[in-house]
Amino acid sequence: MTDKCAWIINLGANDAPAQAAAMQLAQYGLTPKGQRWPTDNENAWMTSAQEAAEANAAIVILIGSAQELSSEKKRRDLALFRLSLQALQRKAVNGLALVSGEPLPGNAPERAGLLTDWLTPADARWPAKAVARAHAPVAPKWPARLGLYAQERLGVWLEVHPAPNETSSGALVGVSGNEASISFHATGPAGSLPERSVNEYELQGLKFDIGSLAFEAWGLQNTLGPEQSYYVRIEGKPSYLAVGALPEGQLEEVHVISLLS
Repeated sequence: MTDKCAWIINLGANDAPAQAAAMQLAQYGLTPKGQRWPTDNENAWMTSAQEAAEANAAIVILIGSAQELSSEKKRRDLALFRLSLQALQRKAVNGLALVSGEPLPGNAPERAGLLTDWLTPADARWPAKAVARAHAPVAPKWPARLGLYAQERLGVWLEVHPAPNETSSGALVGVSGNEASISFHATGPAGSLPERSVNEYELQGLKFDIGSLAFEAWGLQNTLGPEQSYYVRIEGKPSYLAVGALPEGQLEEVHVISLLS
């Protein structure tokens, strides 16, 4: 396997900050690789995740101005990139943000966020922290197990388990924002899209509100063991996910997860 590397994502047009970061990482013995974040392809996050996985990216370094790092479009794409990269590598991938110019506003969202740990502004000791996280990543504190599988032919599939390491009575996933929707669902072994699925007591197009967020959700009452997952095919790029179990077909505790923070 290729040696571990730090995957640098330059979100701006100026290459100087990325080049400086690469030099610092090299001094700490961590090979720098990376890309300028594409802006002309809606699915660039998909190929970017594949390239980063092939390079054995062990940590992601985000570089840009506060304005560039605050773009909702970029954040949605970076959240999808992270889920896809982690699914391809079958492990957690940590990240750091190097912000130029004005500081990035505090990122302590009320809801769980897919990028919360990545967007924490780095301090002067960031190279040493990057090396440490590359060799000993810290699992993100998400309330559900999440993964993403993206293929041009099959579409974009979100993998979910509402109760990691436990058995779940059914599963439900909702999407909110950016005109996103769900078009298909299935259950199967964790870690790869199922070839076939027996769906029990399906729910489709369930609508509900959580605070100011309007969700449209699908669900199944299949019992999911710790090694199984619920898969939903997502159309578009949501801003928020709702994930929960469906004991006896009833919607109980639902976790909201943001792709924007």
